[in-house]
Amino acid sequence: MVGAATLKIDGIFFTLGTLFGIFVFGETIDLYDIFFNSSYMGRFTLPEFLGLSTGWVVLLVVLMALFMFWGGEKLEKIYGGLDPKKAPKIRYYGAGALVLVAIGLVFIGQPTTEDRWERLMPTKGAALEAREVQIHPGELLESWHDHKLNIMMIDVRSEADYNIFHLLDAENIAPDQISEQIDEFIAQPANTVFVVMSNDETAATEVWKQMVAESVPNVYILEGGINNWLDTFGTAFEEDFCGGIKAGDDDELHYEFTAALGSGCPAAYPDAELAHEMEFEKKIKLELKRAPSGGGCG
Repeated sequence: MVGAATLKIDGIFFTLGTLFGIFVFGETIDLYDIFFNSSYMGRFTLPEFLGLSTGWVVLLVVLMALFMFWGGEKLEKIYGGLDPKKAPKIRYYGAGALVLVAIGLVFIGQPTTEDRWERLMPTKGAALEAREVQIHPGELLESWHDHKLNIMMIDVRSEADYNIFHLLDAENIAPDQISEQIDEFIAQPANTVFVVMSNDETAATEVWKQMVAESVPNVYILEGGINNWLDTFGTAFEEDFCGGIKAGDDDELHYEFTAALGSGCPAAYPDAELAHEMEFEKKIKLELKRAPSGGGCG
């Protein structure tokens, strides 16, 4: 724009070309909108596209870059009359070091989720032990009604337990399928808070570790799980849906239901006023988003 304003030919052509392209795109997008939108695949990296490990992709990119630098030297020699022999010899050592590092990545491989969690253990593990990430049912209910927050509830229980009872809008995802949803989680708006829940906390805690290791921000665990939720809010509606309390092992549903009601009962979405009557420590604090730890070039 500055070049065009000062009447430079390249600036004028660049500006006019940009405006012309915007105009043509806007006037013709309706003709191929299905094709235009059909290729959207979210965060899609070179390793995923090529079906190769990150180490091999890094090595290929390094070799490609070195080839381009070599080609640039040849063009400078042909068209610019520059003598490559006068360039610093240290560039060869730098190129060799880059190749060796890339080869090392091929053998080292991409860190696993378990590797990433081990690195985060000193900080995130301490927060977990101090129960800084387990939120009270009252805080979830209050945040649920807070329009400034985008609450995503992830129910990692079995499909059978989920069908018997679950919170309204909670999404049932098996623990072994969480890794497939990481990109979708990271792509959520910055005000998104993820709340993982199981019948108690065991399964939810393992999923929380996995999501935190994969750099998903703002992940919390429902304190005491669905059992504690029903302990807190279910008694007011017991005659409507609950057939009684039963003894159960860790992470088993402790309530008996007369039918598989899903979210079709009042306890699945209690009135916000119930949270206002409770005392609890608020723990939800929005974190800034971080880049996906999956990494790679792309």
